Amino acid sequence: MAQKKDKEAEMNAVAIRTENDIKEMAAILATFPEPGKWTQEQKAQAVNFAALLETAQKMIAVKTLAGIDYNAEKEMFLNNAGRTDSKHTHRSYRAALTRLEAYAERAHISPLELTPARADDFIYSIKGNGAAASIRRDIAACSSFFTWLERRHEGIKNPFRGTKARPAEKTEKALVIPTTAEIKKIIAALPSFEAAAVSVMAFRGLRIGGLPGMEITGTRFKTRSKGKPVTGELPGNALTAIKAAETEDKRRPFAGITEEALARRIEYHIEKLHKAGKIRAEYNCHSFRHFYAITEYSKDRDIKRVQGLLSHSGIQVTDRYLRSLGLRD
Repeated sequence: MAQKKDKEAEMNAVAIRTENDIKEMAAILATFPEPGKWTQEQKAQAVNFAALLETAQKMIAVKTLAGIDYNAEKEMFLNNAGRTDSKHTHRSYRAALTRLEAYAERAHISPLELTPARADDFIYSIKGNGAAASIRRDIAACSSFFTWLERRHEGIKNPFRGTKARPAEKTEKALVIPTTAEIKKIIAALPSFEAAAVSVMAFRGLRIGGLPGMEITGTRFKTRSKGKPVTGELPGNALTAIKAAETEDKRRPFAGITEEALARRIEYHIEKLHKAGKIRAEYNCHSFRHFYAITEYSKDRDIKRVQGLLSHSGIQVTDRYLRSLGLRD
């Protein structure tokens, strides 16, 4: 503690001397003629002044960084990231910052010392270690963190802003959506528990993340999905599948299993069906929500109704979603 105070006192003393030197040098420069008429001595004084300003800027940066508790700021940011309490958002943001910290450690700097050039180098270092979309997501997470710091601490700038190093967005492959016949094959082939989960996703459009916390009262359900409350009516075929499932609590049929574990169990069986040539693709759990959206929109092309069924925050979100499925021009 004493050493820290001594260091702070020394830094403050140097800062005062530097500030006085800058004032003195500025007063001298004010007496100079136009730049084109400077003497050699005046040119040398101007160079010294520029070096003095650079030193002052570095001192300000060091003092700013010394006053920031990086770990505390990171946790505060993560607990507010993405404007929702989505566990997936929290995990992806934390993973991105962990990768940034590993890079900073290899470079023997604090993450807070990242410059635009260092930010580009970090991006180059993670390219090729995942899909372009994943890399762009990591960059967005790191950029969001520095924007957060920028608003809270004078002297911090977002080094990711304006970077040209991020991978270009690539045209996504055309989505393959399961047909009604394939949905029936998948449900018939799955164990009853997994079949119930697929039925809820395919016939009511819930995300898989909403299943573990789902509570059913009669034909109504309530849950949380992507951090937001979702309620609605379950169709008869989904209720029938839930009643047939091997689960003790029909009111909370998917309690006790995580989103990730449930997805693995479902996709394991789907992979087997695809390898056996019974379905066209190795569908994932998002495919069933896609199937539901297509089915419902095709009934009356009422985008407002589909927005409500999908629990989207706005009509624009639903419009983009349906366009991604090839349903709107």
